[in-house]
Amino acid sequence: MVVYMAEDNPRKNTSLKMVRHGLAFRVHPRRIKGWPLVLDPYSDEYLGPWNRGVIEKHGLLVYDCSWKKLAKHRTIHVRGLHRKLPPLLPGNPINYARPCMLSSIEAVAAALYITGYLDLYEKLLGLYKWMNTFHTLNGELLREYNRAENPEMLCRIIRDFWGDRVPC
Repeated sequence: MVVYMAEDNPRKNTSLKMVRHGLAFRVHPRRIKGWPLVLDPYSDEYLGPWNRGVIEKHGLLVYDCSWKKLAKHRTIHVRGLHRKLPPLLPGNPINYARPCMLSSIEAVAAALYITGYLDLYEKLLGLYKWMNTFHTLNGELLREYNRAENPEMLCRIIRDFWGDRVPC
């Protein structure tokens, strides 16, 4: 699911491209059914493989907006189970290799990989050439995140890779 706030060029928007290719659908924030897993960079809890059941039952939601504007409020006002992604590097040309500055498609792809939806992850990789760069930058880390058995193990993986300087 995509909540699209129309704050950028719709022809270049990555979440709308997922919609155009039938890999997601748009939803109004007040019309969300169920209790989806919401990708929320301001959540206190990380997404991990243990969240797969929520996605299976209620879906995955990405809130596509200007994070600079949202940063003032530090909250996404949609119902669901809010989780942030573990740190990753973007492969998109706008924020290339700036930790945690993922595009919507990169965030969705990462969430799908971490929760074990590898076939959908592969489909998303094919939508942009730079998605292969995203995979090259994060493939090993995504595999490690996918193997985490609980939040404590995930935090250990993050600390082992990023050290004391966890970027987000």
